[in-house]
Amino acid sequence: MREESSDILIIGAGASALACAAELAPIAKKQNKKILILEAQKVCARKILISGNGRCNFTNIAAAPDKYYGDKNFITEILKQFPPTECLKFFDKLGLKYINENGRYFPIAGKASAVKECFLNWLENYGVQILEGQTATQIKRNKNLWEVKTQDSIFKTKFLVLACGSKAYPQISGTDLGYTLARQAGHKIKTPAPALFGFDLQEKKALIRIAGIKMQARVWLENYPKNQQTDEITFTSRGVNGNNILTLSRNAKPGSKLFIDFLPQFTDIELTKYLQDRAKQFPNLKTKALLSGILPDSLINLLIDFAHLRKNNRLIDLTPSNFAKIKEKLEAWPFTVAGIRPFEEAYSATGGVLTSEVNAATLRSKCANNLFIIGELLDIDAFCGGYSLHFAFATGISAAKNIGDNLC
Repeated sequence: MREESSDILIIGAGASALACAAELAPIAKKQNKKILILEAQKVCARKILISGNGRCNFTNIAAAPDKYYGDKNFITEILKQFPPTECLKFFDKLGLKYINENGRYFPIAGKASAVKECFLNWLENYGVQILEGQTATQIKRNKNLWEVKTQDSIFKTKFLVLACGSKAYPQISGTDLGYTLARQAGHKIKTPAPALFGFDLQEKKALIRIAGIKMQARVWLENYPKNQQTDEITFTSRGVNGNNILTLSRNAKPGSKLFIDFLPQFTDIELTKYLQDRAKQFPNLKTKALLSGILPDSLINLLIDFAHLRKNNRLIDLTPSNFAKIKEKLEAWPFTVAGIRPFEEAYSATGGVLTSEVNAATLRSKCANNLFIIGELLDIDAFCGGYSLHFAFATGISAAKNIGDNLC
């Protein structure tokens, strides 16, 4: 087996790894230090390329601890060091041009590849090597160095960074490799589970009637009433999807009740007044006229059936009980989760390396010398909307700054 040495070795070439290398690159070049990145895949940064529906929502101005699941003290420390304003400055330095869409930031090119290319150009300029198709199988300490074994090589390094990501979306890059390597270094792993996925629902006959509808809606799970998410929801023939659904998914279980508010723009009082005024305005029109113009026709027809109304009834004939049933469905229509999706359909994962074993200020391992653990490998996950990528960049850059201080 061939041997190769570097001063800094990063395992993984996803968002956190690229951010770490990019931050370190100018310091390393100035001091004539070598950075190597090992990537098991034949193409690096594949998760970046699919993020934000292929547009890469790389940060969100609302990034704060309440948008993340996990150790709040750990998350607070990370975001304090690298808030969204710092993320924008970082990408300014890399030369990325971006746009703001309601607090979500995307490359102005409209393609996630623009983010990847900014990283690769920067790293190439500073002489950072990415060795693709190199799968780390073992890490161990040998005196003052780390030895990393791959299928055909042994790499020796002073500073080792684990940035292997989670096992979500294995068809492009997800793997349990990082958990295995972290255990070899003495770390404990909280069992991973899928996160950020769409729901299958039990109400198949109803779904067939409204499949294809996309609209703003507020959603929540019955056991988590305070976690209500408003965004665009998409109905399919088997379930629901959308940023708001993805954010709830980590807490979904078969049998969980999902509630949907189809008119989140209205308060309860405003909706009552709207329905009453509409009935007075068109007393001789049929029931469907009550909601025509504000909801899709197929959804109105479904609601009429579920509220046990007759389509030929006139608005003047609706009783207070009829109005109550309509409001109940509009404001909190219950559906039942049929089952959660597998890792192959999850964009993220819960679980990972315990944050109690990692220094939040530096991302240094508390279990082994000169080992850093960053990104999605940690037991932190986030809401949908650019928060996961922001956390990945934040951890990578915090680790890089600590390594850079030690290089100096």
